[in-house]
Amino acid sequence: MNGNTVLEKTVVASVDGKPVVLETDRIRVKERIGLPGGIAFIMGAVIGSGIFISPKGALQNSGSVGMSLIIWTMCGVLSMIIGLVYAELGVLLPKSGGDYTIIKSGIGGVPAFLVSWTQCIVTNSGSRTVLALVFADYVCAPIFGKCEAPNSIRKSIAAAELLILAITNTVSVRLVSSLQGLFTVLKVLALIIITVGGFVYLFQGKTENFNDSFRGTTNDITSISLAIYSCMWAYGGYTNLNEIAEELIQPRKNIPKAIIISMTLITLIYITTNVSYFIMLSKSEFLSVPAVAFTWGERVLGSAAIIIPISVICSVHGASNGGFFTDVRVRFAAARAGHLPEVLSFLHHKSRIPLASLFLNTVMSIIMLIPGDIGELINLVGFVGFLTQGLAVIAFLRIRYLRRNEKRNKDHFRIPLVIPFLALAICAFMLITPFISNPKIEFLYGAGFILSGLLLYIPFVYFDWRVPGCDQTTTMLQLLMDICPTVLDQDIDPLMNENL
Repeated sequence: MNGNTVLEKTVVASVDGKPVVLETDRIRVKERIGLPGGIAFIMGAVIGSGIFISPKGALQNSGSVGMSLIIWTMCGVLSMIIGLVYAELGVLLPKSGGDYTIIKSGIGGVPAFLVSWTQCIVTNSGSRTVLALVFADYVCAPIFGKCEAPNSIRKSIAAAELLILAITNTVSVRLVSSLQGLFTVLKVLALIIITVGGFVYLFQGKTENFNDSFRGTTNDITSISLAIYSCMWAYGGYTNLNEIAEELIQPRKNIPKAIIISMTLITLIYITTNVSYFIMLSKSEFLSVPAVAFTWGERVLGSAAIIIPISVICSVHGASNGGFFTDVRVRFAAARAGHLPEVLSFLHHKSRIPLASLFLNTVMSIIMLIPGDIGELINLVGFVGFLTQGLAVIAFLRIRYLRRNEKRNKDHFRIPLVIPFLALAICAFMLITPFISNPKIEFLYGAGFILSGLLLYIPFVYFDWRVPGCDQTTTMLQLLMDICPTVLDQDIDPLMNENL
């Protein structure tokens, strides 16, 4: 590659029902990111507010300190395996739209629609709601101390956070983006303080909370899967390397190294952070407090403990801001392809922000606050996430099969087939085990919600039935939000288009 132009074939028109193929020169992306840059990218994408959210759920569901630490380690390995599949997908399909584009290209329109429908209503909104509730918990922690804040106050603060995020993303995306660096520094600072502070006490001999550390370990497979769901929430972001896969120098060597090194470092950071928590808090204390990191800070830092909730609040706000900024990509791609209302792809004529999509995300996130419970929402979002990743792995296998005779650059990254089959087995395990014993209602809701998408796909997409008044509503939203249509999605892989 190295920045040279290459000759590619692109389907650009149809004459008498037959595709017309033109030869066009296109410039490929220049390889400019080395191994350190790839490691930094993954660590920046993965390490977020999850480490302040997930430990409680992991301990509660695993039943013991020792088992929870094993699950944290295991989730790091699972993240590596699935991350490697997404890394090659970034080479095969260097397009925007994330899982939606992958599944549409590899499997077809129906599963892609179900993914976009579910992410539009459940996954993205649920993730924002979880972060808003954690934001509220750490705002309330210094005020209410060990007592739980009234639910009405907690959810009001969370709703205010969602509205602030929506407004700032609408008014000044550039300003908020410039603050991301500060949020990242504060997040890392909090983790360093927690890790170092806890290990100081460990070296002083404070180990009583690790005595008989496997007492209470559950043998229920459903509970183990719930603990994995909690931990995998903290590892979210490991699929993001596909966004820069084409820009890595020597991708065949650097992609696996970047994933393995970064996920190993992240796993060590997460384990040492949990160990530090357990050094200062017994199992019963750990499970009884609403904000674990703040309680840890009170024990170790004394009057300086306020540093911890401030850092967590900034970290959560930064993660939520990034989520609001990126959530619209799937909706944008799906709306341009006709799988969601077209108005969701309309952009503000000056700021180029998809306001309708942003508005929908905000409304759905606030609605989810009403029955919202952090643990239940993490389970729901995680279940849908594993289903989406499973479909993406199937799409990957089909794309690899369809392109089996295609010549590829010798430096292109390519994984052994055992890895995607292992990733598919992991996803299948995580989708089946929650239903084996004592299934949680949120998993039933998730499965039902995904399947309900078929009731919308058949009339509104397959038969292209339009709801009376739809055009008038679209016009009203255009006038109200000052938004305009965008170019229709024609970025379809010719090879996939021929075979689907």
